[in-house]
Amino acid sequence: MGKKKGGNKNKLAKMSDEERARYLQHRADMEEEARRRKQQLIATFMKNKLKREDAFARLNLAKINQEWRTILRNIKCKELKEEVEAVEKTCTECIENKNAVIKRLLCDLDESEDLYSTMLHAHMERVEKIIRIHNDRVNFLTELYELDKKEIIDNYQREMELYKQKKFELQKDLECVFYGLAEKARTDRLRNEEEHMLKKDELKNSVSSDSVID
Repeated sequence: MGKKKGGNKNKLAKMSDEERARYLQHRADMEEEARRRKQQLIATFMKNKLKREDAFARLNLAKINQEWRTILRNIKCKELKEEVEAVEKTCTECIENKNAVIKRLLCDLDESEDLYSTMLHAHMERVEKIIRIHNDRVNFLTELYELDKKEIIDNYQREMELYKQKKFELQKDLECVFYGLAEKARTDRLRNEEEHMLKKDELKNSVSSDSVID
């Protein structure tokens, strides 16, 4: 390395200023390119390393999440199991209470049906008794009505017979009166006619005697 540096110094000493400047610029460019490539390699290495780390991190995070989910799932399953057991217990107690209430209601229903049957039987007996009483009353009223109707019809027929008899007698009396009046009117008319004829004759005789005297 020391020999190379010494050779470079001799080489630079032999160059002109322009050649030395170009040479130094070329070396600087080469060093810059090497540094850039080195940085690029480092960046690529770091990028690949970060990708691998990121992949491992995601994988580890997925494993952690999976384990955490498993733990939470187990806890949730345990809680749900406890809740289901509590609900089952509550439902069982509720069902038992409701069955007890249903049994009590069925007993009450049987008692109510027996009471209803007894009361219905008694009610029907009272209704039948009332119907019999009303039927007897209706029959009595019907017989009374028939008797009253027969009596009224008999009275009506007797009164009609009496009325017809009285009418016949009155008609005969009226006919006699009418005949008497007609006869009296005829007699009066004849008498009036005779009187009129007498007066007419007297008037004629009077007129005749007056004309003779003249």
